[in-house]
Amino acid sequence: MTRDTAPATLVSAGIDQLREQNPYKEGRVSPARLFSDDDVRVMHLALAEDAGLPDHSAPVPILVQVIEGRVRFDVEGESHELGVGGMVHVAASVTHAVAPVGGAARILITLLAPGGHHHPKA
Repeated sequence: MTRDTAPATLVSAGIDQLREQNPYKEGRVSPARLFSDDDVRVMHLALAEDAGLPDHSAPVPILVQVIEGRVRFDVEGESHELGVGGMVHVAASVTHAVAPVGGAARILITLLAPGGHHHPKA
């Protein structure tokens, strides 16, 4: 993906557009990349009622915001229930998990400075 040098980029016109572009898929987490450059990456995840992300970590700091429904966000032995507008910051390499509560949910994940992280050679 090439770097966008425009002074502004419309990432999303609203929740209706996000719903249309990334519908819920039964039993699955459905990810969609909304924007990416060297400084930031924004992901939209549609979490079906019976789907979530088990313990995992990100190589860079992240911000997670609920945009539809409710989720349980577990990090470092603490569990937080977040509703629409709820947001949590997680430092790089910290294990966390997320699951919808009481039905399907949508979250936005903002990865901070993803271009500064280089995957080690295997």
